[in-house]
Amino acid sequence: MKHSVSTRKELTILKLEEVVFDIRHADCFRETIQQLVSRNSSRNLILDFSQVKAIDSSGISSMLLAHQLANQSEGLAVFVSLCQQIKDLLKLTNLDKQLYIFSSINEVMTLIEPALKGKRTPRAKSRPQQDEHGDEITDDLEILPDEVFDGAGDSFHDIIDDDQQEEQQELLEDKAEPVEAAPKKRGRPKKNP
Repeated sequence: MKHSVSTRKELTILKLEEVVFDIRHADCFRETIQQLVSRNSSRNLILDFSQVKAIDSSGISSMLLAHQLANQSEGLAVFVSLCQQIKDLLKLTNLDKQLYIFSSINEVMTLIEPALKGKRTPRAKSRPQQDEHGDEITDDLEILPDEVFDGAGDSFHDIIDDDQQEEQQELLEDKAEPVEAAPKKRGRPKKNP
């Protein structure tokens, strides 16, 4: 897969230089994304699709994979300059709501410029406070060894099947007994409190 990588204001830009993004490029694309997000300096990616004019299902799944890999490394994958065909496909699959899609690199830079100006040093993410009572719950739990379950014999499906057979048997027995009609009550219905 032909591509180029550049950096612009703490963002790594991966420009795909292929007209068709299909299964032939999926493995190389995945490896490239994994290498980029593994570096601390390039967790936020801009993926430039300006030269891509056609895509197949493996290309779309590669886009989703890039989004997931960036999220796992606490970064973002932003897709820019998508042609109308790709936008339509993403809209059909409802992925246009999951992925970060912008019309150009300049639009992305305009949006993040204020955030980068205020950021002088990388800040550590604050850890969410844990509930003080959270550990008390786990103290009461007892973890049973695997041997307890090995001798049970019945699988989950066997137990469910037995329960269903019992229910069917009860229904058959209920149908066999004559049903008496309840006497009709006269007067006004009582109001519920």
